[in-house]
Amino acid sequence: MKTMPPLSRYTFGSMSLGRSEATLEKDITVARRAMESGVWFHSSPTYNRGFTYMALRLAFDEDRSRVPRLILKLRDGSPMLLRFEAEDACRRLGIDAIDVAQLVSMDREPGCLAEQLVKGGPIADELSRLRERGVIKHAVVFVDQGNSDAGLDALASPLVDGLTFYWNACQRDCSEAAWRRIRDAHVPVLALRTLGGGPRDEATSAKRQQVDALLRESGCADAVEFALRLAVSVPEIRTTIGGTATVAHLERYLACAESAKALPAEMLTRWERLVGAG
Repeated sequence: MKTMPPLSRYTFGSMSLGRSEATLEKDITVARRAMESGVWFHSSPTYNRGFTYMALRLAFDEDRSRVPRLILKLRDGSPMLLRFEAEDACRRLGIDAIDVAQLVSMDREPGCLAEQLVKGGPIADELSRLRERGVIKHAVVFVDQGNSDAGLDALASPLVDGLTFYWNACQRDCSEAAWRRIRDAHVPVLALRTLGGGPRDEATSAKRQQVDALLRESGCADAVEFALRLAVSVPEIRTTIGGTATVAHLERYLACAESAKALPAEMLTRWERLVGAG
């Protein structure tokens, strides 16, 4: 069984920070409140053309004793890119190591990271060196409907510790076969887009209406409470990542994460049937 460090139930997603110079002070305030709460953070060098990292670094420098544990996206198209992004994240954020690297791994061609983790190759070798150096402590592979089965095969490698994909009340972005394997093997999953829900098409709209009906029946006060209760109902979901740019919304996440209790088994079964794959 794969192991992961103990993550917070809710992870603060930072995508909304750094969108505008005019809101930078507000962004720092939100980040500082999340730091004080002790939750993990999730970020990427691509968010807002890199300005998200700037907002985080400014917040971190105000109180280095509260720098959070971090899940950071890293592009892995080549050994050079993987090494640069890992080392650059440490430089830009003023940290010694990345707690969990989220390997984007969207390439499906022969020789992609998922394949190299099984058969060996230069990108997997670079990941091994980064882990040996302590630059990356843990790693998860990002998957979707198209490569979730290959991502699970890659977990045979000791270099990766779990998966991450879009998983929320309206969306489970892995194949049905992969989800069964995840549950059977208790694979650690970092759930993305806590309050998301897939594309805004007609099929998803109908699913949202049914999820809303479940939410009302559950007695949850709002979608945030339902999302956090859903996450704690599935042991394989080790944390759920949700973004916000306001302290008020962050406080709601924190309160719901603190008090979240599993949904009744019958309701969880109905939700499983409803969401299916996708």
